[in-house]
Amino acid sequence: MTVRRREVLSFGWDFDWGEFVIAPRHLEPAIEGILDEAGFWYRAEPLGAWHMHRSVPMFEQADAAAAAVGLLVAAGEQVRNWHAPHQRSADVVRHYAWLTSDGPFPDAAATARTARAEADSRLSRLLSQDSRVVTEMIARGELLVEARRTFDEDEWMIASERGRPDHYLELRHHLPTAQTFVTGDAPESFAGHVRRTFRQLILRETRPPTSARVRAAALPRRAFAPGQSREAASPAPTAAPGRRR
Repeated sequence: MTVRRREVLSFGWDFDWGEFVIAPRHLEPAIEGILDEAGFWYRAEPLGAWHMHRSVPMFEQADAAAAAVGLLVAAGEQVRNWHAPHQRSADVVRHYAWLTSDGPFPDAAATARTARAEADSRLSRLLSQDSRVVTEMIARGELLVEARRTFDEDEWMIASERGRPDHYLELRHHLPTAQTFVTGDAPESFAGHVRRTFRQLILRETRPPTSARVRAAALPRRAFAPGQSREAASPAPTAAPGRRR
């Protein structure tokens, strides 16, 4: 009796390809059916991955990838997070559940406390009038920073108003100058959208795994600016024409 060797399918996300899955060009019928249903129809080389059409919106891509992960795991297939290979199938299911959620951040209170203390320490520095107003609001707890992440010299944050938990301001803190500015003011009806967007564009890990980063160290790197469109800056990825089947 021949025992089929199970492939390990690694899911990830990239600005050029969007959601992708590292998988062989020729797939087992059951796996191919699940990936086809999710829209992974295009081949990206030399990454060795299947990805969706670039016109599919980011949220829809994440939902489709989450559904594919769930179906593959239920079918007994092994899945991994390409950006964090140590994660196992159950971890990847939880990762996509978190990624596609528009719910509050579980660690928001702790994040707000830390941001408040740091803002208070910055008040002794020379700040512009606009930056001082925002920094004082954080230090006084009038703005509650719920999620944050630093890229290079900039820290990106979303903060809710005290007493208005669904009114979010998007903030940029420039670390070298300690200046903090409001970059967006979202209506309360968009609160879930803001949280989910921050998860998918800012909080999720998008870098290659360590081994791949070492191999790619000599290649040109493109800078990431949250919210910036990559359509004009990035060449179209190599893709197999049309659907796979």
